[in-house]
Amino acid sequence: MPVSYNREMSVYHAIYQRRTAWKFKDEPVSRSAIERMLDAAVWVPNHRMTEPWRFFVSEKGSEMRLNIGKLAYDTTFERTGDEKRSINSYEKIIGPPYLICLYAIPGEDEVSTQENYASVCCAGQNISLAGTAEGLSVAWDTGGACRNPNLKQVLGADEDWIMVTMLLIGVPGERPSSRRNPVSKWVEWSALESEKLTM
Repeated sequence: MPVSYNREMSVYHAIYQRRTAWKFKDEPVSRSAIERMLDAAVWVPNHRMTEPWRFFVSEKGSEMRLNIGKLAYDTTFERTGDEKRSINSYEKIIGPPYLICLYAIPGEDEVSTQENYASVCCAGQNISLAGTAEGLSVAWDTGGACRNPNLKQVLGADEDWIMVTMLLIGVPGERPSSRRNPVSKWVEWSALESEKLTM
């Protein structure tokens, strides 16, 4: 039975509950859930409304997915020469119910290209948070097949598009713990003099 989603989940709950699971249950994920997550993806800050995101969605068992898995195997084997690690890279890619390859298109200059890339990163995070509301885990992967020079040809992506991430999506089979340092460690406040006196 496909997982149902929680449309009442607060954004804070989604942020603090989001976890990256690399193990997924053998349970289906509805296409409508993925469509809702993609709908949420594009509601991010996007300077000049360039809409720079490009999504390639592949279902488990599809020819495209198997080809991406082969690229992951090849990349790992060329880098390490380790058969077992290469098989693990392949299985990681082909296993989850859905995989989304997310690209950013270049801008007219370096600044707009950076803005586009940042916006697409935000789109990936929206997918992750929407996935949490769907009861799913979204693993952000930038290794293996992402770096294979043949990936764009397999997907049909333009040569000048910029790879941002592969998102592996499914029902989590684990719930990893995580932690962060207190944000106060990284923040510098610039307060008004009157506010400093009362702090």
